[in-house]
Amino acid sequence: MGWRTDSTDRASLRRHLERVPTARLVDAACRAWNPADPPRSIRYLIRVWDALPDVPADAPAAPAASPAVNRLQSTTDDMFARALERARARAAGDGSAGDDTQKALIA
Repeated sequence: MGWRTDSTDRASLRRHLERVPTARLVDAACRAWNPADPPRSIRYLIRVWDALPDVPADAPAAPAASPAVNRLQSTTDDMFARALERARARAAGDGSAGDDTQKALIA
């Protein structure tokens, strides 16, 4: 589903992009988004972004992650590390079991 925009909408978006880093705009949009009732136009997000304070040019580009996001990232990192270790262990093996399995499946 695409949104129709007019020149006023596009001007508002450009204004926000000039005063607030993109990562902060995305963060605000994600926090305001309701998947059960998604916005019908970009004007909803423009109102959300209107409420954001200007960000100084020397401020960090990305907003600080919430504790929930940090926990999720940590869990994901741990799962990836375990999967990588399993793959390395399989690759370090002699590979003969894999060859036999492959031959048995073909035969």
